[in-house]
Amino acid sequence: MPASIDQFKTSLSLWASGVSVITYESSDQKGGVTVSSFSSVSLEPPLVLFCLAKLSKAKEAIESAGKFAVNILSSEQKQISADFASGSLDKAVVLEGLNPRKLSTGAPILQGCLASLDCLVHQIIDAGDHWILIGLVEAVATKEGSPLLYFNRNYRELV
Repeated sequence: MPASIDQFKTSLSLWASGVSVITYESSDQKGGVTVSSFSSVSLEPPLVLFCLAKLSKAKEAIESAGKFAVNILSSEQKQISADFASGSLDKAVVLEGLNPRKLSTGAPILQGCLASLDCLVHQIIDAGDHWILIGLVEAVATKEGSPLLYFNRNYRELV
């Protein structure tokens, strides 16, 4: 018998992770979503992945656009994470207010992030109640700073 959802979520909350915002812009939709389920997949070719709940409307826009950006947040960007995680804010308005820039693919890149990875959609995999989206990294931007972390259902910083 599998672990209960509550037990599973509690155990996963004890995994400290960085915080990323996935940004996207298709012909008719733009926005972003906060994720902690981000990982590298391959160096050659350079591939990354993140997971989206099937309830998320972002998957269709990302699939339609064929591109997205992974923005790895700094410790100074807690509010950006909270805004893109909010269920009540219009993510297109949030994105516009941050004046994103563009790199190679034209996906919106957030300013001030520790790293931004500009990706083309490589593969989308159906996995339970989530989608696994794999991106081919076309360009990157980095800067020095301290990461925003998420642990035990709270934002944390390195000390």
